[in-house]
Amino acid sequence: MRLKGLNCVVTGGSSGIGAATVRRFVEEGAEVLIPDIDMEAADRVASELGDAVSAIKCDVRIEADVKAAAAIAYDRWEKVDVLVNNAGSELNRAYDEMTEDEWDRVLNTDLKGPWLMCKHFVPPMVKAGSGSVINISSLNGLVGFPLSTAYGGAKGGLVVFTRDMAIELAATGVRINCVCPGVIDTGMMERWTDLMPDKNEAKKMLKGTMPIGRMGTAEEVAGAIYFFASADSSLCQGSVLTVDGGFTAQ
Repeated sequence: MRLKGLNCVVTGGSSGIGAATVRRFVEEGAEVLIPDIDMEAADRVASELGDAVSAIKCDVRIEADVKAAAAIAYDRWEKVDVLVNNAGSELNRAYDEMTEDEWDRVLNTDLKGPWLMCKHFVPPMVKAGSGSVINISSLNGLVGFPLSTAYGGAKGGLVVFTRDMAIELAATGVRINCVCPGVIDTGMMERWTDLMPDKNEAKKMLKGTMPIGRMGTAEEVAGAIYFFASADSSLCQGSVLTVDGGFTAQ
């Protein structure tokens, strides 16, 4: 119960890596707030995990929503100990085929969203002199892939955003770090393989890109996020942790 008594906020906690993180945090004794646009799914997670979890409607692309979520969190709790910026939007489209709206949706969710969350949640952490922020980027934030200019651009920007924020926060007692998952067996991966001519062949190809010979699980990524949430990562500031089965070691 390494997070006992801690108050945690996990955006996009209704599914995939976010939901696995919420479950892990609750197992470790935390209370969790899920700001999410999919309230039906977020409420299911909250119902499954009981009184330790609650969900609120929030679109991280909209400052008024984020500001309201921060007000709810800080009204409920004296302080927020952990903020996980996990909400994300993917897109598989050639750079010259995507629309401006598609580009804006991905960049606003995956990069602007974490900035807005930090803008409204971190200053009280600084005032309290403690806290941990974990940004969820991607392997695609470190390595290029085709059809990924919007998603990769946003996730790459989030890596550098983390490092820049780490320098700004270095002397405040607030830590900010980044997790870069590799090929993970989640709904997002299912949606990508659904676009391929042969879904099973696409999955086989993805497994083949992983030196360990399999996709990762959301629970494995949640373990890395938990590390940054816990006091075990007290010396980590601006760290970028790949959870990719050896992909970037090649």
